[in-house]
Amino acid sequence: MKLVTFSIGSAAHVGCLVGEVVVDLTSAAPTMKTLIEGGAPLLAKAGEVLKSAPRFPLNSIRLLAPIPNPSKVLCCGINYRSHAEENPNAVMPSEPFFFAKLPSSVIGPDDPIPYPPRTAQLDYEVEFAAVIGKQLRRAQEEDVMSAVFGYTLLNDVSARDVQFKDNQITLGKNFDGFAPIGPCIVTTDELSRPDAIGLRTRLNGRLLQNGSTSDWLFSLPRIIASLSQVMTLQPGDIVTTGTPAGVGFFQKPQVFMHPGDVIEIEGDVIGTLRNTIAA
Repeated sequence: MKLVTFSIGSAAHVGCLVGEVVVDLTSAAPTMKTLIEGGAPLLAKAGEVLKSAPRFPLNSIRLLAPIPNPSKVLCCGINYRSHAEENPNAVMPSEPFFFAKLPSSVIGPDDPIPYPPRTAQLDYEVEFAAVIGKQLRRAQEEDVMSAVFGYTLLNDVSARDVQFKDNQITLGKNFDGFAPIGPCIVTTDELSRPDAIGLRTRLNGRLLQNGSTSDWLFSLPRIIASLSQVMTLQPGDIVTTGTPAGVGFFQKPQVFMHPGDVIEIEGDVIGTLRNTIAA
């Protein structure tokens, strides 16, 4: 299933995206976190509800971030060979490297990305992300994939002049609105090869990133198992897997986002996450 969180008026609902229609699954689960925590039994119930639940045209509702308030968003940096090679200062890592996106930075599809006055180098990064479905603590790699609920996209928006000044990665990546997530969560039964997903970024229609998760330096089981050695991962946590080559900072000449620009990130099976840069 392609699962979404959507709103009609002020109320948020859980739904399933079927073509250009959203089916309301709220009678099965009031929130996406509830659905994730319920695991296979609740997904089966949602499948039954799907047959007769209310349906809404996609253009009549507003999509929200699939998990509007995730407890943790953990991002793996420098995990594509192509991205490491385009960065003249990068050193090929010997183990996964991580940073966090804070919940306050999370927005959804079509939400505006605020343009902070502190930056003149607003950059994009398409990232394929896993949604954790079961608690993981000190997990082995072979135990990871059965604990993944599904997959989504995250745009790792970054203020490069803040990030690279004194290595302020937390500040440079956590302005409000710097973590657009969506448009949906694709459950694992519909996306069986996370290591073979094409990823693309378009800025005002111009293709700037065009890569594949097959270029990963570290596999998804390695990434998630490594994180779980340090912290307990909970249902609804989001773990991203890095970005391929083509980020704006390393374009020649450099390409950055400005107010009025439309940024789209796209992943096979998952779809397109679109946002506009707001003044």
